[in-house]
Amino acid sequence: MKRRYSVHKIAFLSIMLALAIVLGYAESFIPSWVPGVKLGLANLVVLILLYSCPFYEAFLVSALRVFIVALLRGNIFQMPFYMSLAGAVLSFAFMCLAHFLFEEKLHFLTIYGVSLLGAFMHSLAQVGVAAIFVEHGFATFSYFPFISFLSLISGFLMSFVAEKILRSRPLKEMQQEE
Repeated sequence: MKRRYSVHKIAFLSIMLALAIVLGYAESFIPSWVPGVKLGLANLVVLILLYSCPFYEAFLVSALRVFIVALLRGNIFQMPFYMSLAGAVLSFAFMCLAHFLFEEKLHFLTIYGVSLLGAFMHSLAQVGVAAIFVEHGFATFSYFPFISFLSLISGFLMSFVAEKILRSRPLKEMQQEE
């Protein structure tokens, strides 16, 4: 079955992709006081899309963002790219599972729980990829408790912002089909 998208929907997803790319690329210029730790601003866009679009559209934006930002940074198919891709895929898979199973079906979680799970899984995936790339890989897991704690703080902040944006009227108007 062929899926047809309206111009309005394509424009909305393009704007969200552009926003994710800008946030992801700009974040690389923000100095980090902890090596390997970022706010995850681009994940804010993915979280918003997960709650406002079909999951495959949110995944498409997330995957394209990872590839395009890696191209812009000049690290495509290098360790940072694989860390970002693994983090994006694993966190997205678990956020989808949490959102659709535990939140929509069982009414157990909120956007905060979904985002925290995504942040945690993103950190786990990144440490896993780092363990593959570095010489004494298993030692990288000693860094995991520290970065996972910081990622949970970031995940909470991103879910707070996403919740406010999702409740805003302009976003709802942007998505309406004409």
